[in-house]
Amino acid sequence: MYYLTADGGGTKLIVILYDESFRVLSEGRAGGTNENFRSRADIRADMRKAVRECLGERKLTLEAADALIVGPADVFEEELRTLAEVKTFHRMHEGEAALLAGTGERFGLLALAGTGASCFLLQPGLRTGVGGWGSVLGDEGGGFDVGMRTLRAAIYAEDGRGEDTMILPMLKEEWHLKELWDMVAPVYHSPDQRRLVASAARITARAAEAGDPVALSIYRDAGREIFRAADAVLKRLDAPFVGNVVTSGGVWKGHPVMREEFTRLLGEHWPGIPVRTPVLDPCAGGAVWRAVERGVPRGEYWPAITENFRAYRY
Repeated sequence: MYYLTADGGGTKLIVILYDESFRVLSEGRAGGTNENFRSRADIRADMRKAVRECLGERKLTLEAADALIVGPADVFEEELRTLAEVKTFHRMHEGEAALLAGTGERFGLLALAGTGASCFLLQPGLRTGVGGWGSVLGDEGGGFDVGMRTLRAAIYAEDGRGEDTMILPMLKEEWHLKELWDMVAPVYHSPDQRRLVASAARITARAAEAGDPVALSIYRDAGREIFRAADAVLKRLDAPFVGNVVTSGGVWKGHPVMREEFTRLLGEHWPGIPVRTPVLDPCAGGAVWRAVERGVPRGEYWPAITENFRAYRY
């Protein structure tokens, strides 16, 4: 029997085919699925590409497809059904998928810092969240925010408004800039401006690893921003917290100081709540969900999924 799990967000779409024993059979990848930043036509074309890459020319019958799609999930379902018979299609919640992939459990708090940023609280009888307003209105602590702070740190160092920082020469080298001003046209004319700006976070990570004070402060600020969101959502609890706080998303990988600052603040304000690094990326969340729905004991599905989906380890 064949199953499919998919994860589509701000910068990428991953589609994974696996069997009833949780063995990964194939995958497909394409660009992001968020309509706030890309046209529906481009998203549809990329969805078709990823699904075809995953399924190939086979007309398979899927027992179930579980998809986390930030964007038009109906379009993804349409494209999938053109290439496969799908018995059950289930649209997953972003926090749900990442928690399941992160810990194998359904309850907890997801502190997400990917291209965007948000916190999701999933508890017995309660599902709520904070953030996710997008790069113009919010996403503080996410990749776009860190990338934007990176570019501004370089600008401030260049014109004397801020501290000297390794970010400036690193940015010039990474982006092949003779003068810093040369980045203006690529940034403003990029067809995927959000992704380009977010990619600058890699420069901050390198500078922070080298001990650059400005880069380290950017990551500390990101940790504080994510804590503010987590603190706000935890205040909505009217019962004891169940589960773990899971720090998911690529920005957390930039430098340990971000998680250290977040964990320090959480411990001061919410002592006793454990903070965990996720085991798997959210693209595996659909496989965990389907295992739970199939009634597979956790002692069977979690070791099997963590082993077979090891290519998607966080």
